[in-house]
Amino acid sequence: MRLYVETSAAAKLLIEEPESEPLARFLEAAVERDTGLVSSLVLETELRRLAVRWSLPQGAVSDVLRRFDLLLPDRTIYRDAGLLAGAHLRSLDALHVAAALRLNAAAMLSYDARQGDAARSVGLEVIAPGGASR
Repeated sequence: MRLYVETSAAAKLLIEEPESEPLARFLEAAVERDTGLVSSLVLETELRRLAVRWSLPQGAVSDVLRRFDLLLPDRTIYRDAGLLAGAHLRSLDALHVAAALRLNAAAMLSYDARQGDAARSVGLEVIAPGGASR
């Protein structure tokens, strides 16, 4: 099984939030069950920009990124993301949903409501450990 981890989730591994500990426990359990943790290289850009905004060490970002197999998006990912439904779905969020589909992920870890709606609309389960259930 593959589990796609997008930025709203991965950021909680860098910045302490109420969901950070439940998410960390969930990811540890997923690794123990041999679940593949995947994402897109879009995650690297977003996390590195987050680190710049929060004055976090880039080494911490590298440590988080090592947990995931990262997809190098190709041209079709950008097209597929652009064609996703949802008038208010943001571009980077759409790229994550399209990448999750390309990677045949069973579920997406996301704390973003619009992105979660888009993911569910294309058949992905959305998981947010410690977050409000929707």
